[in-house]
Amino acid sequence: MLRAGALLGGLGAAGALVGCGDDGSSAGGSTTTAAGGGATTGALIASFPQSTPYIAAGSPARMPYLIADREGVPLRSIDGPVRFTVSRDGTPVGEPVEVTPRSDGVPRAYLPLAFTFAEPGIYDVSAEYGGSTLEGSVQVVDRSKITTPMVGDRLPAVASPTTANAMGVDPLCSRDPVCPYHSVSLDAAVASGKPAILVVSTPAFCQTAVCGPLLDHVMEAVGEPGGINVIHSEVYANPTAVDDLAKATVAPVPKAFDMAFEPALFVADASGVVVSRGDIIVDRGELAEMLAPIR
Repeated sequence: MLRAGALLGGLGAAGALVGCGDDGSSAGGSTTTAAGGGATTGALIASFPQSTPYIAAGSPARMPYLIADREGVPLRSIDGPVRFTVSRDGTPVGEPVEVTPRSDGVPRAYLPLAFTFAEPGIYDVSAEYGGSTLEGSVQVVDRSKITTPMVGDRLPAVASPTTANAMGVDPLCSRDPVCPYHSVSLDAAVASGKPAILVVSTPAFCQTAVCGPLLDHVMEAVGEPGGINVIHSEVYANPTAVDDLAKATVAPVPKAFDMAFEPALFVADASGVVVSRGDIIVDRGELAEMLAPIR
């Protein structure tokens, strides 16, 4: 429990450093090479977990990247599309991927690279931007090492706090005003035969510069759920009872999912299978695409 809390808080702290313009190396910073071979400005920043298993071989991966300026501050706008190349041991893997920048309703522009890695290992990721090559790397692990639900998995039927049973979570919803998505428990939603949207976020206690809008974006896109079950789960059970979020108790859903990051969006079809997932940063346009399979 304490370890989970530290991981959640630790990732949030890294995100805050990025958002405040500190050195991107704290959140997956990269080297940058000019077209002529010399060093230049800017960096490719991984806006997804780097210190815990996150990318699984054989499963579709969504990897949001930021581009930082020479002071390490992520750009608010990115000219695109941006060409990404994935390689291993100096050999390209698959075809280059053109990624369109996203920025609708989020404070920093980002590039959601989608890629499926066939095997575990260390891979190099490079992006061509502004006449330079921005380089980074990712670690891909065996699927068995990741317990958080991924695309293609069934959404776990675990109980989640509701207005009828808060399960010790206080506040039940840290948004002001509170959101309307606390009437149905996740286990009931999965068993209902209806599509489900699960948002794991803590609007009032988010420690990053990019995570806050996710719940609001879902509210804009969905409104009254109707034939879709929408569940919002807070990240922490007792954030106001501690002086440091790293000491807070993790709420039931992120604990059950063994999550080491937040915020997160899980979209499941009527059979309970996760059809799309968006972590850390999701703009309005990408959210619409993630929700399209259940509309």
